[in-house]
Amino acid sequence: MNDPVLRVETRGRVRILTLNRPDRRNALNRALNDALVDAIIEADHDPEVYAVAITGAGTAFCSGADLTEARERADRGETWYGPLHNRYRSLFEVLVDSRKPTVAVVNGPAVAGGFELALACDLRVVAEGVHFAVPESRRGRGAHYASVALPRMVPPGIAMEWLYTGRRVDTSEALRWGLINRLAPADALWETANDLLKEITAAAPLSLQRLKLTYRRTEGMDPHAAIRLDIGPDVYSSEDQKEGARAFLEKREPRWTGR
Repeated sequence: MNDPVLRVETRGRVRILTLNRPDRRNALNRALNDALVDAIIEADHDPEVYAVAITGAGTAFCSGADLTEARERADRGETWYGPLHNRYRSLFEVLVDSRKPTVAVVNGPAVAGGFELALACDLRVVAEGVHFAVPESRRGRGAHYASVALPRMVPPGIAMEWLYTGRRVDTSEALRWGLINRLAPADALWETANDLLKEITAAAPLSLQRLKLTYRRTEGMDPHAAIRLDIGPDVYSSEDQKEGARAFLEKREPRWTGR
């Protein structure tokens, strides 16, 4: 399902989605946004895919919404509707609700909606020397997803400083506040990402889905209520649970079937 604005590739058990608008620093226009949503949903329903990685072509990860397209739409008299006033769910909501683990492989600057895209992924592998920013306050925009997610991921005072000022956040600062899982030299970015993805996809696929869904659906809940919820596949009665026990006792690698 390759699209001119999005390259889709499968390596082993990983579906790789590459934003492919390098001339626009991978800005999210309507076509790219829709292609990403479709690709995430497709990966979610492919039993051969255990995890999803998102990266950018060229020198940028993603520069956020395509403001050139927004201006052209405004010139045509079209109204720009915010994320809660569209007929479809936002890209970030689809990404958060997806069942498969997601990894942002941040090869270059992640700005505005590009930073939000990285935040919406479960993990982040980042090249040295890139930067993050949410400059919406300087552009008269809202950073809706970042306003919700960022204060839950770093101390609220730090998050609100980044949101209020829109300043650049370098990798050392992002690493200090726990936003980066792996930091790598640019020429070793994919080697580092692949090592992490191999570790993830060695796990039972149903377990990965249950772990992610339980985390995402119980975030912010009272712990006593959260542990009473039964979310995701029933791994405890699955064939993979039995296979995991056999493989452990037989001192071999398990052969997962996703059942």
